[in-house]
Amino acid sequence: MPQFDLKLVLLVFGIAFLVVLLTRKAIRKVKKDQEIQEKSPKNKLPVAKLKLSEEQFNKSWKSLSYLLLLAAAGNLYMVYTASQAAISSGLFFFWVDAVFSLIAAVAAFLIWRTRQKTWVYIYFGFILIPIAMFMSFKGPGFKESALIHLFPLVLLYFVLKPVWDNLKN
Repeated sequence: MPQFDLKLVLLVFGIAFLVVLLTRKAIRKVKKDQEIQEKSPKNKLPVAKLKLSEEQFNKSWKSLSYLLLLAAAGNLYMVYTASQAAISSGLFFFWVDAVFSLIAAVAAFLIWRTRQKTWVYIYFGFILIPIAMFMSFKGPGFKESALIHLFPLVLLYFVLKPVWDNLKN
């Protein structure tokens, strides 16, 4: 007579239960979405995005733009850590990281100063180069460094999302 391991039986039962439960939930959601689509008018026009007034833009920029300076400070911290790592290990890509992080910090400051979309694109380009470089290396700590470089981009997104349409081209 074969012996059944209780843990294995419970694991199989749990997985099967989750599959059934999640499938049932997905079916209910699809049916609900179909009912909503049938009830809503088909010829509805999409809502146009409203541009902020100059006063609203200045108020939003004043309250959010300090996050850009925080992103610049984060990039300067990356310059410090990359230069320390380059000095201790002697690896060239840490110097590359330090240079691009410094340029990104300057670009973040210039976004804050000039309010131009051009500097946003420049910042984005210079911050992506170290991220791509660290993602391509194998070894401990490189993937984490790439993730750390993403945090200033998140700050940039939170600052620029509400005011993007009002920035100068």
